[in-house]
Amino acid sequence: MDKRFQDKVAIVTGAGQGIGEAIALHFAEQGAHIVIAEINPETAERTAAKVRAFGVQAQVHVLDIGDHAAVREMVALVAAHFGRIDILINNAGVNERVDLMDITPEQWRWLMHTNVEGLFFTLQSVARQMIAQVPEAVKAAGRAPRSFGKIVNLSSVTGRRGRANAPQYAASKAAVISITQSAALRLAPYNINVNAVCPGLVETPMWDYIDLIEGQQRRGLPKGAWLQQRVEEKVPLRRPATCQDVAHVVAFLCAPESDYLTGQALNIDGGYEMD
Repeated sequence: MDKRFQDKVAIVTGAGQGIGEAIALHFAEQGAHIVIAEINPETAERTAAKVRAFGVQAQVHVLDIGDHAAVREMVALVAAHFGRIDILINNAGVNERVDLMDITPEQWRWLMHTNVEGLFFTLQSVARQMIAQVPEAVKAAGRAPRSFGKIVNLSSVTGRRGRANAPQYAASKAAVISITQSAALRLAPYNINVNAVCPGLVETPMWDYIDLIEGQQRRGLPKGAWLQQRVEEKVPLRRPATCQDVAHVVAFLCAPESDYLTGQALNIDGGYEMD
């Protein structure tokens, strides 16, 4: 396989399972050193062991990305160890299925703390480091000859359209798209690319939770039946996405082939949303 990320340094938040783990392993397979930012120490170490099997370095930071001081410390430690940060994958996120009329302020703040606030300040901390890596001559010129960093934020097709039974999640993922656009504008003079991906129905532990609430508990369906029903009704390609499907698109957004792409939100949904 082409090692197109050979010796690049990539931070992946929420890399302990699901999409984050798939991204971490895909980048490691292509030669990147992986920094795993994960709240669960057991899943973080499990991913780290898989990453190291590719012959690259894995650094684990057990933290809540909503803890801004911990994120700043992680960025400083990564920069000190590797000398730079090339890639940030802002993947960590949470979900909760609650009807619009039943959400409490505590539930709203809990979800926004991770999905919006945590993502934003992680991006800010890493972006500051990426800017510091840009040579002064390039900064003075106001235009960089090549990319000096790649940032990919994980949004969702849910951020494209409201959801009555998950409005706080939909709002948080819409915010991710807006943050992506704002950051792309701010970081463009340094040729730091900022994009988002919007996965649709993906087979992940988060989907298992949604299937439990929506399929099994609310509708009395067997496990997995609601997912299959949603796929048949909503997805023209007639299958759910895999975590690897998402990882491949994220890799494209971090590769030289996407150097002229910034401020975009790409749907990875088999045609579920078309805009």
